[in-house]
Amino acid sequence: MTLSLIIKFWFCLIFIIPSMLCSIFNLYYFLIDRTFRQNLHNHVITIILLFGFIYMITDIIWLIHYYRTNSLISSTRTFCLLWISVDLSGYASIMILTAWASIERHIFIFHQNLLSTSLKRFIFHYLPLIICSIYPSTFYFIGFFALPCTIPSNYHHERCQLGFCLSIHEILGTWDSSINNILPIFVIVIFSIGLIIRIWHKKYRIGQRFQWKKYKKMTFQLLSLSALYLLLVLPSQILYTAYTFGLSSDIGWDFFLDSYYFSYFTMLFTPFVSIASLPELRTKFRKIIQFSQRQQNTIAPEIREMSRIKNRRVDRRTGTVQ
Repeated sequence: MTLSLIIKFWFCLIFIIPSMLCSIFNLYYFLIDRTFRQNLHNHVITIILLFGFIYMITDIIWLIHYYRTNSLISSTRTFCLLWISVDLSGYASIMILTAWASIERHIFIFHQNLLSTSLKRFIFHYLPLIICSIYPSTFYFIGFFALPCTIPSNYHHERCQLGFCLSIHEILGTWDSSINNILPIFVIVIFSIGLIIRIWHKKYRIGQRFQWKKYKKMTFQLLSLSALYLLLVLPSQILYTAYTFGLSSDIGWDFFLDSYYFSYFTMLFTPFVSIASLPELRTKFRKIIQFSQRQQNTIAPEIREMSRIKNRRVDRRTGTVQ
């Protein structure tokens, strides 16, 4: 038995507003603050947050509307194809970018010579970011808009039940499940564990000469995101791949639907993880909260005093004695 629509609605609604506010906070400092913007290791996180924010204001908002009304915002074939392509491309973009981040951390820590010139930085830093950002959207646009899909639209179901349009094209479906979904997870696991082992080995071997404090923040940032994505994404992706390769949907379908639903929370939780993993952002965020609390403490007594003055004036007019 799957979660009811009303439970899904409230779970999404509770988290999406603070998540969007945290996304704006993150993106503001990553894009505006010169120190954050110039650090190469922040670029991939910035793009992940940007894609996540776009995903929230499109796919998750559309989902919330569906969970509340049990109907689509627009019951047209074009909207259905747009929704499923936005959903899968946004999801794949963030997973592929996280996989690249797990590889790039090795470059930042152990192979800095690969970033020593402008040409090398373009080849080993900017070009992979461009490819990882553009490829998923291109792939799913071709898969859903350029190639025919014979699956009929069900306008009473989220994404119109067009999620398996790619599976009717055997090569495309296999590529999607293995390259776009499973491969990034393996890359994240292997390179994240590898990063821990290499750091531990190098620190143990050369002691204080390894500047662990210099790389501690970027390592913790990556491992936090990797753990979040693996925890929420891995179960649904294993089943999705199994269905693509012929597993009957009678097996574990309810669990797949629920686990796929919870995979959306990777987008909702990423802004919080970003703040928690960077001390500078935590400090700035704490200052904003403290400033807001001080403002409330300052304004509240003034409002109460104005209310008392207004009540006294009313009492004088009516002749009521307090």
